[in-house]
Amino acid sequence: MGEDDRENAVCRVREAYAEQRLSRAVIAYPVVDIELRLGVGNAGVTVPRDAIVEVEGLTTGWKDLRYRPRQPSRPDAPRIRISGEMGYGRLKIRHAWR
Repeated sequence: MGEDDRENAVCRVREAYAEQRLSRAVIAYPVVDIELRLGVGNAGVTVPRDAIVEVEGLTTGWKDLRYRPRQPSRPDAPRIRISGEMGYGRLKIRHAWR
């Protein structure tokens, strides 16, 4: 995370079996950083329908990431950046239906 963190929201998760639901959240920041540090266990993140998700900063150990990107419907859509490390678990990212 860089110098511009003052303009971003940050969420840090350091436990097993995490579930983050941002699908109905009112996101007041252009970028939301989610940092995961999970040794064992699965995690799920539900993002708003039109969110842009970046996962380049995430490293997985045993299982791969499950994510199918959507086309953003508007240019000012919120950007969700997921970074960190996952050991023996899987991260499933999905977009909300509405």
